[in-house]
Amino acid sequence: MRTEQDFDVIVVGAGHAGTEAAVAAARLGCRVGLITSALETIGQMSCNPAIGGVAKGTVVREVDAMGGIMGRATDLAMIQFRMLNRSKGAAVWAPRAQCDRGLYRRAVRTLIEEQQGLHTIQGTVASLLMDGGELHGVATLEGRRFGARAVVITTGTFLRGRIHIGTETRIAGGRAGENSSTHLAEQLETAGLTVARFKTGTPPRIDGRSVDYSALEEQHSEVESFDYSWSHFWATPRRHNGDSRHPRQLNCWITFLESAGKEIIANNIGKSAMYGGAIGATGPRYCPSVEDKIVKFPAAERHQIFLEPEGHDTAELYVNGMSTSLPAEVQLEVLRSVAGLSNVRMTRAGYAIEYDYFPPTQLDPSLQVRAIPGLFFAGQINGTTGYEEAAGQGLVAGLNAGLRAQERPPFSLGRETSYIGVLVDDLVHRGVDEPYRLFTSRSEFRLTVRQDNAIRRLAPLASDLGMLTEAEQAMAVGRMGAEDEALRLADETSIRPEIANPLLASLASAPIPHSVKVVELARRQGVELSALLRASGVGAGLSPDALVSAELQIKYAGYFTRERTAAEKLQRMGAFQLEDEVPYEQMRSVSFEARQKLARLRPRTLAQAASVPGVSPSDLQNIVLEVERWRRVARAAGETS
Repeated sequence: MRTEQDFDVIVVGAGHAGTEAAVAAARLGCRVGLITSALETIGQMSCNPAIGGVAKGTVVREVDAMGGIMGRATDLAMIQFRMLNRSKGAAVWAPRAQCDRGLYRRAVRTLIEEQQGLHTIQGTVASLLMDGGELHGVATLEGRRFGARAVVITTGTFLRGRIHIGTETRIAGGRAGENSSTHLAEQLETAGLTVARFKTGTPPRIDGRSVDYSALEEQHSEVESFDYSWSHFWATPRRHNGDSRHPRQLNCWITFLESAGKEIIANNIGKSAMYGGAIGATGPRYCPSVEDKIVKFPAAERHQIFLEPEGHDTAELYVNGMSTSLPAEVQLEVLRSVAGLSNVRMTRAGYAIEYDYFPPTQLDPSLQVRAIPGLFFAGQINGTTGYEEAAGQGLVAGLNAGLRAQERPPFSLGRETSYIGVLVDDLVHRGVDEPYRLFTSRSEFRLTVRQDNAIRRLAPLASDLGMLTEAEQAMAVGRMGAEDEALRLADETSIRPEIANPLLASLASAPIPHSVKVVELARRQGVELSALLRASGVGAGLSPDALVSAELQIKYAGYFTRERTAAEKLQRMGAFQLEDEVPYEQMRSVSFEARQKLARLRPRTLAQAASVPGVSPSDLQNIVLEVERWRRVARAAGETS
């Protein structure tokens, strides 16, 4: 099969999933082709110009710890930072950064082009090159053909995407101003894959020069000395922002949609694409449209709206909290009912978009399509929503595509190791009935799988795979060493009453009658390890991040022990392998529902079987007995044949 150029891995689409997939494969040493319909839109933030949030911020840290670029690009483009959940304690802190949309896109492209072995190509992929059921590459609408040992598809909302504004305006497109992709979607469906439709939406944008800021609540940045990418950014020889660590910080603004705006929406609800019958697909329950808010929460007096800057080079603001598919003239009327926006100019109307996705239970845990070996899916094509979820899947799919091209065994992250592991396990074994979004509640190990300890959890795995440079490995070792040193100092350093008691009194904590180890006082809520070590005259050179992680290890040791015990149990279950040939349909001691689902999903381990809805603890016990019996029969048959 003749091709213009051959690669180890081809990635289709250069959004948040595609860029991470391409970088992951290239870091393994693969020759990677990243194909996108427009090179200028690499790393485009299609919706909200923000990275992170609850659970999502932890995913960004995990991607970063394994060599990804989302965290580094965020550092280069960050114009406001907030650490969410500060009032709930550091164990559940969640970083979130507002980005300059243009700077982020340019940062991603720069980082992509700096990656050795990664080649960018402009083109629209029309089809997969197949021969006798084997995947050999891709062909573009422009008539170009590229060979590959593995292909990762990360097409976002572009597969048969259709934009809706009101009930009359329908535009074929994967994003405002960009065409949708139909040929590839049709080929995948013809290949026998199950396809379904989801919807999502985006809010209007407004001209910040037409806003009355005196009527709004101001929200300042908390950037302080924060970096999203603590594992790689400062190891990069060239600083992309000159001498500054981050771009100049900007404020966000808070206002509210109140009764007047709610009434306008209620009176025009039939004109909404989502309520007027133009769209029948399911949308994200946890990121509802403003129409959903009015219909489903009628008792709410008002709904919060954030006005978020798009960047330094524009006065445009993103109206977070007002995703809508109402007609443009109604959107403007609603905006002008909001405090501070009575004379606002709308620069872009909000819209809903309906698109194809492929239910992810058709994938194995490496995110490879079961029916087409060598083909991997990542991002919204798997029924997810969010930049961070896309990036996490891109990392897994790109890494495994590269491993397949190198004829190495696949790699997976367990639920006990990461939020990425939770994400992939949920998708592959539980599937989706609405656009999937990560939450801390989805993880059974949320105290031990935190945003502050991503390097300790994942950098050693990335190093073993060959994904980190020597400089990055040294930084990871140094970071973990600093945590260990903080714990050692806490265990070995005694603090005298005359030093400790003034500090304890300022924190409304009981005084001590005699010298005690620092670790004893650090267990108290509200007493910071860093303050105790500073008062004791030790640990001056330790980083604040390392001190936070060490303090959490001390304060929540009992909880962590319980979670580690549960994780070890899950790991033991993971060690019990399940062959593809296991005859679940014949297991009469297993419930009918479990038999049906296991036969369809074909989990590789008992741990994966345990995550399938409808598989009970008794089912798991019986599966072990049934599988061992089946293996004995198979061995006996092999010996007598």
